[in-house]
Amino acid sequence: MKKKAYREMGSLVLLTSVILVWVFVVTCGGGGGDGSSSSTGTATGTVNTSISDPPTCKAPNGSFSNIWVTITRVRAHKSANAGPDDGGWMDLVDLREKPQQIDLLNLPDDNCILSLLSSTSGIPAGQYQQIRFYLLSNSPSSSEKTPLPNMCEDHGFNCVVLSGGGTETLQLSSEAQTGIKIPSGQIAGGRFTVPAGQAVDLNIHFDACSSIVRQGSGQFRLKPVFHAGEISRTTNAISGVVVDNNIGVGNAIVFLEQKDISDSTIDRVVMRKLTDSDGKFIFCSLSSATYDVVVGGETGGKIYVPTITLDVGVGTAIGNIPLSQATGSASISGLLTAPTTPGQQVDINIWALQNAANSLRVTVPVLQGSIPNPVLVTTPNGTASYNLSVPTGIPQVRSLSIPGSSYGPTPDGNYSVNAQGNCTPLSQTTSPFSVSPGGSVSGQNLTFTGCIGF
Repeated sequence: MKKKAYREMGSLVLLTSVILVWVFVVTCGGGGGDGSSSSTGTATGTVNTSISDPPTCKAPNGSFSNIWVTITRVRAHKSANAGPDDGGWMDLVDLREKPQQIDLLNLPDDNCILSLLSSTSGIPAGQYQQIRFYLLSNSPSSSEKTPLPNMCEDHGFNCVVLSGGGTETLQLSSEAQTGIKIPSGQIAGGRFTVPAGQAVDLNIHFDACSSIVRQGSGQFRLKPVFHAGEISRTTNAISGVVVDNNIGVGNAIVFLEQKDISDSTIDRVVMRKLTDSDGKFIFCSLSSATYDVVVGGETGGKIYVPTITLDVGVGTAIGNIPLSQATGSASISGLLTAPTTPGQQVDINIWALQNAANSLRVTVPVLQGSIPNPVLVTTPNGTASYNLSVPTGIPQVRSLSIPGSSYGPTPDGNYSVNAQGNCTPLSQTTSPFSVSPGGSVSGQNLTFTGCIGF
């Protein structure tokens, strides 16, 4: 029987042809004793802040019906190295008097075009290199405001609602109080700019599905994955339409990928989406760079092999991306070894890779029935098993850097498995192997040392 992945389909897969947008009320930073600086006497601009999320783990394909979080504040600083208590922080959003509880899996679909509720001028002009995102504690003090109604009821103020029924508290780290840091490396271009006397649209991409970790105790923990950047539909976006025989394919998995900075032979997922009902997708707030787009997954009762589009520049509307049905599916399993301090757990992320071109291996979506991602390895044994369900058949590849190039086949069933963790080494990959329809490949084992648990 197939199990539903807890984090994403496709090792938690990529997201829908549309960015899902919820809009914050933006307030200006003011003076006072909380580290905010005054904008008096300086050139100022307006920041319109929104939040988006990819619902790849949403029921019925995923494990969650809702992911509720309660937002109290979003702040920005011009210094990439500023601490949470340093001066110079500016409030982009201040909801402490009326915390906003939102469902990250059911945000309004606005196709990267912001419908702002309101915005406020007064943010000092300049370049901001750090953002901090604050959530209400599940056990707030008596002086803190709380949302009404509380959709988590007696499960704190941040929670997950399981697709099979039942609500579980979403455990938070201390970052909820000091602000979850979005560093310059997770902001498109390393910074966002507030022009004097002008407005800028800032989108915070909260990858909730990749941020939920199911612990060995059965509890759910928030391990936030954020990206942020200025929104421009034409200059910093990549879009396309996924089709099967020229008919749009809804709920297909889309990965936006780039080469690993420490291993240029592997493409890592940067963002992920599901296509909308017409097969459309769009990624916004992208840095000026070249990306690879990988599409596939299981939807509408059909299993698709990946279609891989290489060398896609920012600002590109790819057009139709055709999918081909798989010849079947296969199972890949193995054992992870990651010893750590007694009583601790280690997060190990598992990805399926396939050859794309030359020595490049791209991360591809896995199918329903795969294990939760990440895998949690717990002492004293320091081992855990994994299982990946993957499509079989010949993936299709093309490169946009070669004008007029057409899709060409890669070797059938040539897979490898990659694992990443806070260990030594940080990443390991199995040797390539082949799969066949209805078959299974076991013994794809990987061993880490020196792991840092939690």
